[in-house]
Amino acid sequence: MKVVKFFNFAIEDRDEMFEKWGKYLEKAAKTPEKYPKYIYGPGGLTKFDESFHGVSIMEIDNAEQLSNYMLELSPPLNAKFEILFDANVYAQAYMERKK
Repeated sequence: MKVVKFFNFAIEDRDEMFEKWGKYLEKAAKTPEKYPKYIYGPGGLTKFDESFHGVSIMEIDNAEQLSNYMLELSPPLNAKFEILFDANVYAQAYMERKK
């Protein structure tokens, strides 16, 4: 399943965030099955102002991977996840059901 991650953290927390990020990358490399896989990002469409925020696209096999991700990085990371829905799959299933 693919998810979009909208994220942010306060610019004054960047040292803590980048330290946690480095540790996260090490853990994810050792046990990739426990964490989401990035398709786009992690910093795509990033904007800087009073906070660092952006959008990434990730692939997951289960919700536990998102939980593990957040346990490693928050706080200071704040994130919202939205499932990417393929409308073509829905339309095809809908048409099949109508038959």
